[in-house]
Parts: sequence; structure tokens; C-alpha cells
Amino acid sequence: MIKKYVILASTLILTACAASQPPPPLALTPTAVFTAQPWANHKAINLSSADKAPNSYIAAIDSGTENVQIIQPQQPVSTTLRQALAQQLAGQGFSITDSATSTMAISVEKALVTVKQGLVKYNMHSELQLQLTINTPDGQFIKRYAGRSSREDALKASDSDIATSMNKLMDSVLNEIAHDNELNKYLMENV
Repeated sequence: MIKKYVILASTLILTACAASQPPPPLALTPTAVFTAQPWANHKAINLSSADKAPNSYIAAIDSGTENVQIIQPQQPVSTTLRQALAQQLAGQGFSITDSATSTMAISVEKALVTVKQGLVKYNMHSELQLQLTINTPDGQFIKRYAGRSSREDALKASDSDIATSMNKLMDSVLNEIAHDNELNKYLMENV
């Protein structure tokens, strides 16, 4: 009889410990956009990034209870975007170096996936806002880029669903940056 109580108590303790474990960090993998032909002729630019979002987490899942589950990214969103943009700029023919006189700074102002989890379906809203600031000896260029998406689906939102949603937004913003004629003209004329 005592053995049954010990087993039951152990099971309850292990279940409680497992339930309180935070979810694993989410890997975000945006895809750089490459142009058909490099056009920057090895112009040097210093690329930096900063996270200015009011939250450090990437997702919040509200299942209607008092607890909201928070999911952290594996690395800051600004770092992830900087790496993808560095590949993108290198593909355009830029040389990314710390000693360049021209700088490009990515400031992530919002990167969040909010999920309202119901019993049989979920609603997911994703939002990404960033600002690109370019300083050159000839002046400054500032532009904001943003993306939003919504999705409703059956059952429960998975980590994969959340990562896919944010990756698609980052891909969309990177595509917009790559094909922004105003930005590319400024880079061509001033860097």
C-alpha cells in the first residue's frame, strides 16, 4: 500500500515538474534574397543591429487560463535579421566590414506572434516592424518596413506554426528591402 502512495506521489511530482518547464527556444531562419546580378561593386558598409522591441520573447500563447506561455527565440531577432541581411547585401556586391565609413543599422521595433488558443482552434497574429537607418558621409536615409499576418486553424498551434509565421514575415520584409528602388538608389549614389 505504501509503495502505491510513493509511486503516485512520485508521478505527481514529475508531472508537475514537466508541466513547469519552459518551452525550448524557437529557431528562426529567414532566407536572404539574392539579386540576379551583383551591382554594388564591393562598396564597403558597416552593418549593425539592435532590438528595441518592448518584449524579448517571440511568441505569447494565451489559452484562456491565467497563464500565458511565452516562447523565446534562440537568438535575438535583430541578430537573426542582421545575418540574413548581411548575406543579402554580400549577394548584391557589398563588402560588410567594421571599418566602413557608411553604416546601415537595423532596429527591430516589434517582432511578436500572439496566439489565442481555443479548445478546437487557434487564432495567430504575427507582426514585424523594423527601421533601417543608413548613414553615409553624404547624408542619412531612414525607412521603416513592416509586415503583418493572421491565421486561423484547427487544433493547437505548434512551435513549427509559430516559426513558419515569423519566418514568412521576415522573408517578406527582406524581399521588400532587396527590391526597394529608393533604398537601392540611395546606396548606389551615396555609399
